[in-house]
Amino acid sequence: MIETQTIDITHVNKILSNCPHYDDIVGYEYKDDDTLSKALIDWYKELIFAIDGKSEKELKIIYVLDKSLYLYTKDHRYKKELKKIITVDDVKLTNFALIKEAIRKIISFTCLYEKKELLEFSNSKWL
Repeated sequence: MIETQTIDITHVNKILSNCPHYDDIVGYEYKDDDTLSKALIDWYKELIFAIDGKSEKELKIIYVLDKSLYLYTKDHRYKKELKKIITVDDVKLTNFALIKEAIRKIISFTCLYEKKELLEFSNSKWL
């Protein structure tokens, strides 16, 4: 007998509308020995669809998390620095406190990184 699952398409659409970089993140090609990238991407995929799509707070969190992981896939310096503060053990879906702490670390790091990038903006064009 074949089992079928019902998917709430409005929930999926709401999640994906708050994760504009979803395809880039899940399609990111990492090296076979890059266990953190694999763990982060798998964690991201599980986490975003586990949230309550009716909670504005949770939608804002996944929006920022989406932006952070997009930076991870596109900016080598961001990736290198994030790897210093987060480990594979940090991105497990084993308990709520661990998930919350990982999200806090990633979002805090992203905010600091973006501020640092704005302050270190260098103009390479001679005036």
